[in-house]
Amino acid sequence: MRSHYLGAAALLLFSTAALAERQPGWDFGAELVYNFSQDISFDGGSHASIDDDLGVALSFTYRFNPRLELLFALDWNSADYDIHVAPGDALAGLGFDATGELEYWTPRVGANFNFLEGPLTPYVTAAVGWSFIDTNIPDSPPQTACWWDPWFGYYCGTYQNTRSIDELVYDVGAGVRWDVSSTITLRLGYEKHWLDLGEATSTPGFDQIKFGIAARY
Repeated sequence: MRSHYLGAAALLLFSTAALAERQPGWDFGAELVYNFSQDISFDGGSHASIDDDLGVALSFTYRFNPRLELLFALDWNSADYDIHVAPGDALAGLGFDATGELEYWTPRVGANFNFLEGPLTPYVTAAVGWSFIDTNIPDSPPQTACWWDPWFGYYCGTYQNTRSIDELVYDVGAGVRWDVSSTITLRLGYEKHWLDLGEATSTPGFDQIKFGIAARY
């Protein structure tokens, strides 16, 4: 019986050692992203309140060794917002409130550092990227156009351009990485993303909780 216990312990140690061997290679993964609400103040007295919401992200990570990783990621999110637009000096009393929904895509590049070489390790991360934001606020009159659709034939429709911006974003974070098997990895982390909005009175920071699963090659 004792030999069975020793054999099981040896097998467990061997499996743990095998999982710890994060040799150079790739992780391909997807993440659920929970974004916390955020208030933003702008020059002139306008301000916006962005609701919390769920988003998704795709990540591509190259492992140089068990500790250092190069990160490529693409984040997507949409969120409802309330905004108060302050009037200009010549338009006193003409301010207004509005609601809407914004969506944004953020490609990022960065690095992860794992503190341990074993299958369960805390890590830190940092990245920089560029965020493409569609506020869904119309910025031109509606326009009608007609075209030939391959399925429905000749079709006419109305569309309207909306206000879009793109800005620098940078982030830092920390979390836990768990190599569940030789091919599957789980991550749970917290990140802080700062958006470099030129017309804001300060650089707004967005808090995120991320849970991801990745295939390891």
